[in-house]
Amino acid sequence: MKLLLENWRQYLNEKKEDDFVWHGSPTKFDGPVKPSQARDVGGHTEQNLKAVYATEDKNLAIAAGLVERDDDGNWPMVFTDANEKPTQMVVIKGKIREGKKVYLYKLTKDTFRNTGVPEGNPEWVSEIPANPVEVEEVSVDDHLHLIRKATPEDIEFWNKHAPEEERVQSEDDHEA
Repeated sequence: MKLLLENWRQYLNEKKEDDFVWHGSPTKFDGPVKPSQARDVGGHTEQNLKAVYATEDKNLAIAAGLVERDDDGNWPMVFTDANEKPTQMVVIKGKIREGKKVYLYKLTKDTFRNTGVPEGNPEWVSEIPANPVEVEEVSVDDHLHLIRKATPEDIEFWNKHAPEEERVQSEDDHEA
C-alpha cells in the first residue's frame, strides 16, 4: 500500500497544471465526485448527461458553487454569461450563498473528455466517478464578482431558451 501511495504522489508531481480540471460544489465530501444528471436549457446533448462536469477555468468552477436552492427548496436556475470577463453565473432562481464556502475538487483529466461546448470555455465530462487529487475551500464572499442576479434582459434570454415549465413569468419570480 505504501508503494502504491508513493507511486501515486510521483505520478501527480509529474503532471502539468493543464492535465487537471476543476469541479466546484457547495458540498464538502470525501471520496470520488459522482456523476449526476445535468439539465441544460440549451438542449445540447453534451450538457444533459449523467456525468461529473468540470472545467479548466477555476473561476467558473467556483461560480458553480456560489448558488443554492431557494427558500422553497427549488433547484437553482442559472446560466453562464461568457460575455462578462471573468465569466459570470447569472441567477434566475436560487440564492447566492453569502457567508458560506465553496469546495473545489481538482481532478485529473484521465477519465474526462472535452465536450466542445460551450464554445470558448468547454465543459469536460466523466461518466464515471472521479477521485480528487486535491480539495480547496474558498469563501463565497471573496468571489461575489463571479455571480449576479438576473436582469430583465437575462430573464428574456432564459425564457427564449428554457422549456415552458421552467420559464420565469416576471422579475419577481426569481430571487438571489
